[in-house]
Amino acid sequence: MNVKECLKGAFLQLWGSKLRTFLTMLGMFIGIGSVIMVLSVGEGVKDMITGVFSDIGKGTVMIYMKDTSYENLLTQEDLDALVEMEEIDAAIMYAEIYTVVRNYQNEDRFICIMGTPHNMSVVQNLEFTAGRMFTEAESRAKSNVVVVSDMYAKVINGDDDPESILGTEIELRIDGKTGNYEVIGLVESVIFPGMPEEAIPLMAYIPFTTLDQIMGFGGRAYTGGIKVGDDYDPNEVAYQVQRLLDRRHGTDGNYSATAAIQMIDQINTVVSMLTTFIGFVAAISLLVGGIGIMNIMLVTVKERTREIGIRKAIGATNGEILQQFLIEAIILTMLGGLIGMLFGYTGGLLIGQAIDLEVKLTSAMIIFSVGVSSIIGITFGVYPAYQASKLDPIEALRYE
Repeated sequence: MNVKECLKGAFLQLWGSKLRTFLTMLGMFIGIGSVIMVLSVGEGVKDMITGVFSDIGKGTVMIYMKDTSYENLLTQEDLDALVEMEEIDAAIMYAEIYTVVRNYQNEDRFICIMGTPHNMSVVQNLEFTAGRMFTEAESRAKSNVVVVSDMYAKVINGDDDPESILGTEIELRIDGKTGNYEVIGLVESVIFPGMPEEAIPLMAYIPFTTLDQIMGFGGRAYTGGIKVGDDYDPNEVAYQVQRLLDRRHGTDGNYSATAAIQMIDQINTVVSMLTTFIGFVAAISLLVGGIGIMNIMLVTVKERTREIGIRKAIGATNGEILQQFLIEAIILTMLGGLIGMLFGYTGGLLIGQAIDLEVKLTSAMIIFSVGVSSIIGITFGVYPAYQASKLDPIEALRYE
């Protein structure tokens, strides 16, 4: 019997017992489907994180410090020293404070107010939906101008048209001092999939000089960022920046400089670990499915003992009997794996729609589905097939 005839016989046998075939494949549906669903959502999360952090820029290095004493704060002289390094194209410093604002329902909401230079795009690309960024002249003049996030406009004004806030004045209370600020720009809010509206941070950007005048920073800041040249490794430059700032301020290990690409890699590593762990737990059902297939195949061998005896009596070899039952087991698992992959991806799409996430089905996932299914079919199908091939034809023909 050739392979074509074996395949035809296997499909006829499985089709003849449709309910049993479905129940046998059920473990594969669940196992492969669960793993594909977890992996596809995990890939979507990693793409989303990379997209969010891409606004920062892979050549960006963020500067922080442990001890924020006045003498350790970043100064304009520090920025000038950094820009003198051939590896660095630009350097800025900025500050952020958190305060409370009242929305249109007279409820308190936390807001992050960032004092930034006019060229904040050095470290973060703000996506403007309307209006503009404040100019260098407005920064020098310490103007009361502000750029707000679209979620700020929606939550505070209760208006479905955020752009209506442009040109109006809003009231901000900073360090106990209340001032009116003209809204000149509107930017997209950073929203993660599944994040409830009340958890989305409200953002307002004002000139650093304006915030400095209110807070009394003295032209200093505790955070900064640099743009590394395209030909240099941001991680190596970050180490040099730490050493330079420690040397300038007479400290040891006070400054931390982290490349944005390193942050992306770290977050993706954590997501991959979580995805792998959850996928491993889901894959346990594959083992259960494999054992189920072996049990059903053993029962099938028992039921088809007479058939095996007849086939051997008319010349079928042990190898042909082994091949027949092994092909049936592989077909069961591969069909279960492919259908499970479709169900898993569909489940991932539904989850993605629920949390506004674009899930991904990669070629590696397809290879995984087909490969694992085949391995399980061969592994758990060998023993029943071997048992069938070793049946004595005389005893098999006598079997009732």
